[in-house]
Amino acid sequence: MNFDFNKKYGGWALVTGATSGIGEQIAEQLAADGMNLVLVARREEELKRNSQRISDKHNVKTEYIVADLSRSDGVNAVKKVNQNIGLLVLSAGLENNGAFEKINLESERQLVNVNVLSTMELAHHFSNLMVNKGKGGILFVASLFGQMGSPYFSNYAGSKAYVINFGQSLYGELKPKGVDVSILSPGLTKTPMADKTGVNWNKVPFAAKEPQDVARIALKNMGKKVVIVPGLRNQISAFSANLTPRKLLNTMVEKIMSSALPESKL
Repeated sequence: MNFDFNKKYGGWALVTGATSGIGEQIAEQLAADGMNLVLVARREEELKRNSQRISDKHNVKTEYIVADLSRSDGVNAVKKVNQNIGLLVLSAGLENNGAFEKINLESERQLVNVNVLSTMELAHHFSNLMVNKGKGGILFVASLFGQMGSPYFSNYAGSKAYVINFGQSLYGELKPKGVDVSILSPGLTKTPMADKTGVNWNKVPFAAKEPQDVARIALKNMGKKVVIVPGLRNQISAFSANLTPRKLLNTMVEKIMSSALPESKL
């Protein structure tokens, strides 16, 4: 699919969380569209390998930054990128689940640092540059869990609710200044992060989508929709969550998720 982002935003995109899942697929499809890439993730070997593979396959320039976005030095390393970034894709994320009081507090702090603080800081840094140019785009990656109460995913859902509200607010601010903002809010996706949750997803009424399909839908709608929810069933869930009384909705979700999680996490 031809997105023509090179003409719309400029020749370089920066993608965090670029070595797996949705972030990896977004990077792949941007390269296929002719965008040069700066890839950001924690694991250097995977980054180096992915960077070289994408460059060879799509004949684009690639660079990579090894950065732990739960740390301020990791975020600052990304801010020092030399390339003129026209499209920022904030796909990096952490997920914790289980009874909130049982989860290690440091793990929850790291989740907030990655999902909230690094997202805000990088959006702030690159939006400044984009506004000065009068063009650019920011694609946030949130979650369907952020659009509703999600017992046993409380901190994760709260962090993604921040991303959704933050992104929608920035859309209103930045659109008149020439900068597109969209928020991808996927449901269950076949990613390494979803596989590691410990949840028996067969007990949950969500249909898992392939990450390449989610990435394609995100890029197809980038700058055209504010919140992008891939899949009709997910769209219905998001719409229904706004209409269902919150007490009832959270009771229903708690019953579903408690049946899908191991007893040790409840």
